[in-house]
Amino acid sequence: MAAGTLIVVSAVLAELLAARRSVLNQAVADARHRWPGLDMAAFSAFVIQTIDPLCQAIQRHHPSATQSTCEAAFEIGLELVAQGHAGPKARLPWVEQAWRSLAPALAPLLAHAPRETLGTISNAVVRLGASPDVRVAQWIDAMAAHAGGCTSLPELRDIGALCAWQAGMVQLRRPALARIDALPTNTVAAVLGIDAGDLASVRVQLEQDRWWNPRQGSVDLRGHRVGSFSGLDGAFPAPPQVRAATEGFVVESAGGYFLLLADAFGAVLLPASAAEYAAGSSSGPAPDVTARLGVQWMAPALSKDDLCAVSGASGIALFSPWSHHVHVLPPQ
Repeated sequence: MAAGTLIVVSAVLAELLAARRSVLNQAVADARHRWPGLDMAAFSAFVIQTIDPLCQAIQRHHPSATQSTCEAAFEIGLELVAQGHAGPKARLPWVEQAWRSLAPALAPLLAHAPRETLGTISNAVVRLGASPDVRVAQWIDAMAAHAGGCTSLPELRDIGALCAWQAGMVQLRRPALARIDALPTNTVAAVLGIDAGDLASVRVQLEQDRWWNPRQGSVDLRGHRVGSFSGLDGAFPAPPQVRAATEGFVVESAGGYFLLLADAFGAVLLPASAAEYAAGSSSGPAPDVTARLGVQWMAPALSKDDLCAVSGASGIALFSPWSHHVHVLPPQ
């Protein structure tokens, strides 16, 4: 560590810090030159609270990987803290949770490629965390439970995509389904919550019906509510207008455009264009269907005249000029 920085850590990490002092001090110097605002107190806290427990876990389960893993963690950690993704001042907790809960389960892969493995899971949780409706904690837990047998980085990324889809990152639905054959059958079945012998038929069902949930063996008709007022950290500065697209819906709010994708596992908003919105369909379900769904899923105070609905191949979207939310449902 840099001169003047005192960190109280385990014997495992203390030995590494002493043995690799010149290398790690140079890493700190390079990081401070690259990011002059790097908070070394925050990095020291990250070392104590996250890197040290990781080093101890690796030492217990795969001691030959301890030095390479911890050195990689130290160097990557400097960048993550500097960028606000880790440490006590991090914008979100996901990097630290992933390093504490998931990284130890990947000890064999860390032994082979420590920087790439830590970089992969760090980039994944940063990306997942950028989508407010994605359940990042669920992804970390699923990966810790099912990714421990990964033998390569491509396999780790494929399992990561499958788990991310299940955690609500709907845009990964097609890529995840396309890579199922490249993954161990038992692993895929465990992630989907099904028996391994049922995987072939379940995959067909998932490809045919985006709203079908294999854990329930049925379609959940409740759908998902997305959006909210941008002044309260939501997506929409004004009540949204919605049109159906080939896949999903295109939403307009105060001149901004979003692609709304939804399926059994969640709903996400992605960037879209005015051209995509113009090409969308404003056709809706029958008035009695709109009225019934509005009573079920929209604010009770809204009259039937305040409800709007569009329908397409991906389902039905309910919205209102008096609401900053969109409620998207499976076909009824």
